[in-house]
Amino acid sequence: MKRIKEILGEHRAPLLLFVASAVVLGLFSWNWILSPSPHFHFVDLAQSFLHGRLDTDTPRQHRGQKQRPEDPAGYRKAIDRHLTGANGSTTGWNDWASVREITMTDGTVVRGVFPWGNQEGSMKNRFHALDGTIRIIDPQLDIAKGCGQPSAKCDRKDWYVSFPPFPAVVMIPLTAIFGYNVNDVLFTVLNGALNCMLLFLLLEFLVRQGLSSRTRRENLVLALLFCFGTVHFFSSIRGQVWFTAQILGVAINIWYISCAIGNRRPFLAGLAIACGMATRTTIAFAAVFFALELFRDGDRLRWPGFGHLLRKGLPFAAPIVVGGILLMLMNYFRFDNPMEFGHTFLADGTRASIRDHGLFSMWFARANLGAMLTNPPVIDGVAPFVHITRHGLGLLWTSPFLLLVLWPRVWGAFQRNLAITIAVIAIPLICYQNTGWSQFSFRFALDFLPFAMVLLAAGGRQLSGWFMAAGAFSVLMNTFGAVTFDRAGMFYYD
Repeated sequence: MKRIKEILGEHRAPLLLFVASAVVLGLFSWNWILSPSPHFHFVDLAQSFLHGRLDTDTPRQHRGQKQRPEDPAGYRKAIDRHLTGANGSTTGWNDWASVREITMTDGTVVRGVFPWGNQEGSMKNRFHALDGTIRIIDPQLDIAKGCGQPSAKCDRKDWYVSFPPFPAVVMIPLTAIFGYNVNDVLFTVLNGALNCMLLFLLLEFLVRQGLSSRTRRENLVLALLFCFGTVHFFSSIRGQVWFTAQILGVAINIWYISCAIGNRRPFLAGLAIACGMATRTTIAFAAVFFALELFRDGDRLRWPGFGHLLRKGLPFAAPIVVGGILLMLMNYFRFDNPMEFGHTFLADGTRASIRDHGLFSMWFARANLGAMLTNPPVIDGVAPFVHITRHGLGLLWTSPFLLLVLWPRVWGAFQRNLAITIAVIAIPLICYQNTGWSQFSFRFALDFLPFAMVLLAAGGRQLSGWFMAAGAFSVLMNTFGAVTFDRAGMFYYD
């Protein structure tokens, strides 16, 4: 008991920070936190894993069906939540991937999609098979019949959750107990509060390592600014598959940074990258930080020798290789391609941006840079006179305090390593086919913001009155986003 009291005493500040952050985030999640969100992809994937499957039957279900004895707890309610729009009307299945398996009249079986199936004209029958071949298939003439029923066409659609699977793995124990009643909103809120505490602990660790000269008060300010003055705020309070992955990714990134500094925990750092890339694929690019740290000796760079590289590099690489192989096997068994997570097959493979330019292309850079940095609020003559595009406001509008990252007072090897890592992570985000739509501000920034906060701390620039004013503005802006996004539609347009 005495030891427990000592531990609680030592960690009173971070524990209070966790509790206070959880309360605030919970209050701002007032109409969501009491029930699961409508977007339960990770729970659905966890259920598939529990039943030894990689696919799911969920998108074959319909709204209003009664719970059957064999259904997991809460299954039909989860389906009804997803398929019910804000006005009570029926909506469709959002962001489940699908692949068609077609038996041709000559007996050939092909799997793939009709990328132009939502259009008219000759392109409608252009079928892209998973093996890379392209063929013309007329659904009225070329598909065999007699599957299931005598007149039924042999045209089956297989459904998958295309999001990286680690959040679902984390949720397996919860789904085993609660079925589809797992409250992903509460899960994400608590994860958000944990991130605030973990970042504070990381910033305090930097001080002990001599990499930061910040006071405890300054570290507390930076942790709170991250939690409530960035996109972390509006992302933490809603659950939903996209935001849950982002917030869990933050925790993994903070864990990774603490292990990668000075290559102090190479195996755990590698394990963090493995879990991270199975949560947010972009986190894989953060591995460059560990590689750069191999060559840092205090405040300078040096050649560490092959022995050091092997001693630190091999345990770092091992869990990444294992995790990468498992992910590639999962992708291959689902899509016949070890590098395909399934986003290509969202909306039956008919998304124009992906179809025309792929998942990554410089074609998307202009829109993504605007969403990341500069997208402004629109002032117009229509009440309430301020509107925000669903691509979100740029970070310069929502988190201007981050500008201090560009002017560090201390600039050494550690700071350079952080800056390079931020740039490396940002590059695939700039080239990605999605700006993050729909969002209040650029939510993908959460993949590199933990590194930016560490650089802000290690940069040593004084937290001046101007900085505090920019921080207060950031908190006000993100509070507005937390309150209005998905609640006050009059402020937003597509």
